[in-house]
Parts: sequence; structure tokens; C-alpha cells
Amino acid sequence: MSMVLTAEDIENTLRERIKDVRSAVAIDLKGGNHWQVEIEASDFNGLNRVKQQQLVSAALAEYLADETIHALVIKAKGTN
Repeated sequence: MSMVLTAEDIENTLRERIKDVRSAVAIDLKGGNHWQVEIEASDFNGLNRVKQQQLVSAALAEYLADETIHALVIKAKGTN
């Protein structure tokens, strides 16, 4: 059975796995397994939206794979 994540768990994971995060906010949309992530990081500079979302998904891959996170809305932007 998958664990229940908190916003802090997700934010900390993003900060650990994506370089130079300026801000990371996780919002619980529904019962602890539907999340929205708003993240700003220099790693996203020069990347299109798909590549930015792929970086976020890769950082949270273990939670997506075991469906601890069932649905994820990603709002990412660079710092430039």
C-alpha cells in the first residue's frame, strides 16, 4: 500500500532533485493523491513546457510509479 504524502514531502523531494529551486509549492487537490505543483527553478531556463514537466515527473517518479501520486498538475517556469 502506498504512503500518504504531505505537501512538505513533495516540496522537499523537488528541492533535493532539481537544482536551484527558487520556489516549490505543492497543493493537495483531493485526498492526498491528487496534487498540483508550482515550481520555479533555473534548471527550467530555456526548456519548453514538456521538458520542464518531464523534469518534475522524473523527480517524483517513485511516487507516480506506485500511485502514491495518482494525478499531478505541473506549473513550472524558469528563473530568467
